Amino acid sequence: MAYSLWGILLKYNPVSKVAIFGFTNPVFGVLLSAWWLGEGSAELGWNALLALILVCIGICIVNVKFEKQA
Repeated sequence: MAYSLWGILLKYNPVSKVAIFGFTNPVFGVLLSAWWLGEGSAELGWNALLALILVCIGICIVNVKFEKQA
């Protein structure tokens, strides 16, 4: 399913915009495995929250267009 979604996104968007979302894989991997496997709050601590925030900031930096001031 993930590869199908990836292909659809690449069909309608430039690769440079879609590729940055690949960096969310480790974050969601930790969150979903902790949820599905019931691993508790050890994996959902401050490290995971900080990682999620940093990944989101990186995605925003790449996707936001800044206007050049002359």
